[in-house]
Amino acid sequence: FVHNLEEAYAIGPALPRLEATWGRLLGRPLMLPSVHQYYIALVIVTGIAFGLLLVARLWDPASYALVVLQAVMTLNVLTHVLGAVLLVGYAPGVVTAILVEAPTSGLVFHRLREARWMSRAQWRLLPFLAVLLHGPALVGLLAWVRTP
Repeated sequence: FVHNLEEAYAIGPALPRLEATWGRLLGRPLMLPSVHQYYIALVIVTGIAFGLLLVARLWDPASYALVVLQAVMTLNVLTHVLGAVLLVGYAPGVVTAILVEAPTSGLVFHRLREARWMSRAQWRLLPFLAVLLHGPALVGLLAWVRTP
């Protein structure tokens, strides 16, 4: 939640620089979603996260979805750091990604492994699900909020 607040606060001023940098890196102009469209996407993603939390509290098998969400946030840390490197400076969300999400992920995965809460198959599936949700699913959400 805090991470999404940072992104929401910082996306407006950063959007022109993000479009210019990604356009230069891709070799063609790039039009990212508007600030308002990013807000919509952030509200949807935050709502899904809170919804998963509620479902997992009521139905224990859904707890694995929270672990997948944490894996997505772990991958998100890497993308924010990469974004800051490519931008040669601040990228929206990088501060909370490093100070909140990275240590939280480390703690969560350490405790899960220590408690032997997940099977080997679940551990092996985790990176695939994180990449799938952080990549195609997130890009799809951003494309969806851009549609008129």
